[in-house]
Amino acid sequence: MAASAWAMFPRGKHHIGTQTLSAGTYRLSLFKDAASTNLSLDTITTWASIGNEAGGGGYSATALASLAWTAGGSADQQKWDAADIVITASGSNITSVRYAVIYLSTSAGGGLPICYAALSSANFTVSSGNTLTIQLAATGIFTLT
Repeated sequence: MAASAWAMFPRGKHHIGTQTLSAGTYRLSLFKDAASTNLSLDTITTWASIGNEAGGGGYSATALASLAWTAGGSADQQKWDAADIVITASGSNITSVRYAVIYLSTSAGGGLPICYAALSSANFTVSSGNTLTIQLAATGIFTLT
């Protein structure tokens, strides 16, 4: 499956400007195709307002590991990067997966959305016992210049 590049939520830049991205727990959630109508809305300010999270298979939002700001390709660039994400379906399938959303977790079931990516051009299922690996680009999740 070919994933798209990470896109900032319209309010994601605001969240970057008003929050310290190195502090807190950042999570990745999987969303269904139906979430696509909400992903680009200027009104999306919280994780809960996206709706249509994928479910099943013992799945829950995954905390990003090794999250860090590092030097980019030139002196005036900083990239935001993390370790690749591995999600395992356990006990049942994780169904209707299409998008991934990274957000700053501020409470149980709440948070500030930062960016999203289409993981595929159509919904897919992670069958029980199988894993979904989201390999982040060597250039990071995004780069600030």
